[in-house]
Amino acid sequence: MSKNKIIFLSIFLPFAVFPQNNEPTIKLDLPLFDLPYQIDAMNTVGQGFFSSYANPSMAQSSALAMDLYSAFHFGVKALFDQWNFNDTLGLWEMKGLIQDISLLAGNLLLVYVPGGSGWMHEEFHRAVMSRYTVNSFNDMNTFPLGQEMVYVKSVKDEDLERFKAESPADFVRLPAAGIEGEYLLIDQLQRNSFFYNQGLRFHTFYWLTTINAHGYISLSGNINGHDTLDAQETDILSRDFTGMDMAAWVYDLFRPDEPYHKRGEHSTGIGIDRYRTTEDLTGEELDYLRAQKYWHIFNYISPMLLNINRIALGDTGMYGNFAFRHVLTSFGTDVALNMYVLKDRFNIVFVLHNYLNYKNYFPSIEVALVDFPLSSGSLKVYLSPRILVGMQPENQKFKTETPEFLGLAGCRIDLNISKFFLPYFDVTVKTDGWVTGSEFLEKNISIKTGISLRF
Repeated sequence: MSKNKIIFLSIFLPFAVFPQNNEPTIKLDLPLFDLPYQIDAMNTVGQGFFSSYANPSMAQSSALAMDLYSAFHFGVKALFDQWNFNDTLGLWEMKGLIQDISLLAGNLLLVYVPGGSGWMHEEFHRAVMSRYTVNSFNDMNTFPLGQEMVYVKSVKDEDLERFKAESPADFVRLPAAGIEGEYLLIDQLQRNSFFYNQGLRFHTFYWLTTINAHGYISLSGNINGHDTLDAQETDILSRDFTGMDMAAWVYDLFRPDEPYHKRGEHSTGIGIDRYRTTEDLTGEELDYLRAQKYWHIFNYISPMLLNINRIALGDTGMYGNFAFRHVLTSFGTDVALNMYVLKDRFNIVFVLHNYLNYKNYFPSIEVALVDFPLSSGSLKVYLSPRILVGMQPENQKFKTETPEFLGLAGCRIDLNISKFFLPYFDVTVKTDGWVTGSEFLEKNISIKTGISLRF
């Protein structure tokens, strides 16, 4: 295969056709409909159903990001697999390192590209706001290469004030949702790498994303003021919706019932002072925020960050792997252990969730089966059922000791009607409670449909 052809395929991969095998080298999802979220998005944008795609759901934005990174890493791998020039400089021994450096450079660039992790981070914020008809604009759509600060803007103060009054728990979740999305993306890529044995070197992306999230949490606990920035933002709609995400998260976590306008007046005298810094936090709030940077070390504990995607469990034919997660939530934090197990046709995910609010612990267990093949005559399908059972704080409260039942049941069905294009249908039913990647803190039934591309 020529190098020009490889480059072409890596760019236009979603439109190409390759032979399929039982472990696809690449798996892409194109989520077309996500209901009822898209009804909320439609009402937020206000220009008919198709305008809802301007405010994609968490599932839609994370799938697009997964597709982009999967295609990019596949393309780079294909180029290096064709490495056949005269190795007079002895670079063959450094092939893996050079590939990782190339991937790192590309991943740094993709942060600022629509569909990249930075874009998806902002879309997770916007999805939470869309649930409460708060419209916004994602500055990542302007390709802000190298820009130090990127905003979710065009947000009205009165919409934020109404939002917090209507749902304090969702408002607490709002600034934390961006990093929630980044770890959901990592989890999706890790599952694909493990179950399909793709051989793609995602570990540079894991490191880049984890270090960036960790640094953001640390910075939020040390930022003292925005006076210079405030002086430049005389137009309300040009301002970011919240400023430093984690400072805003801990401020409202401790003060869920404080009216939004109590933040005070903006330094220009125009609008509300949205941005929270360490100067706005009590000593207890600041200590709690700064403690999260230590909890966040858990996110580095996984063999997958060392490019170890599968671990053989003896000579049993079984493989395993694991990853820890520390994620900020609407009531505090989730410290989870994700375990992946593969044996023959069984692709299994076990997740032990350790939900923590102010001073209390609420455990939950999650089990999922990924792409279990079934057939009846000419009908062939892949089933991916999922169950989550446990407890979370009642009404998502930060300082309550009272538990509330958390339950989720869902199943995705991929119809294997083509070798390459598999339509899928996904139904999820949940009780009240926070679940990664679901826009709904209240009980909900969600239906998603789309197309899976497997090559």
